[in-house]
Amino acid sequence: MYSIGQLSKKTNISIRTLRFYDEIGLLKPAKVADSGYRYYSNEEVGLLRHITALKELGFSLASIKELLFTEKDSQEHRWETYLDFELATIAEKKKRLNEMEMLLQTARHAFEMKGQVESEDIFLFIKTMRSSPDTREKFLAKHFTEQEIDIIKSLPKLDKNDPRSMEWAKLIRKVKEHMHEPLSSDISQHLAAQIINLSMEWFQQDEELIDKYWSMIRPEKGKETKVYGLDADVMDYIDRIVDWYLRHAQEEDDDGRKKR
Repeated sequence: MYSIGQLSKKTNISIRTLRFYDEIGLLKPAKVADSGYRYYSNEEVGLLRHITALKELGFSLASIKELLFTEKDSQEHRWETYLDFELATIAEKKKRLNEMEMLLQTARHAFEMKGQVESEDIFLFIKTMRSSPDTREKFLAKHFTEQEIDIIKSLPKLDKNDPRSMEWAKLIRKVKEHMHEPLSSDISQHLAAQIINLSMEWFQQDEELIDKYWSMIRPEKGKETKVYGLDADVMDYIDRIVDWYLRHAQEEDDDGRKKR
């Protein structure tokens, strides 16, 4: 037999918890002495381990009590019901945690782009995250080939923990910070080179797809931005610095050929 103190040490369960289990009828001692001291046999030790295991599975104390002290004929049904319930609960928690992770990843990348995250941004992220994937799939199928869709789906996404997403967020922030710069400035041309290099890498050297995708995501006049961070002003600036970069790169090539 074990005193309540000895049982507490043996199982690493506090005396207070053991007393509470006794009060609610979950774990009664084998014997209560005239002095009021509680004593437990090996049977109660085994039962306590069972209770602890069920708690680890997520069962409530009320559920554990029902499972342990119902008739054997109905225990099978109760086990099935409770296990299914706990599995459904965990699945819902995992879904919620996954949504929270995606939302926080998006907010983190948005913060990198703007230096702040506004409440309107959060609501936009939630709306986008909960929008039907069928709508996007239909849009892609309507405007792009299967090969193009595969490339587009491989692009970095703000809701994923992808180093490319952070790289893009930082690049867009630099673009926003330097939109006042002349097209010919070193910083503008450096940004243009970065944008071209990343675009060619991420779109697998498909220049036609780059132009096609870029035109598709351009916001219509008076309409909201289609891709976060790429409003009309930002896209116009990018267009201008890239055009300047490509035009002068071509001129340099022409000059080089003439000299040869």
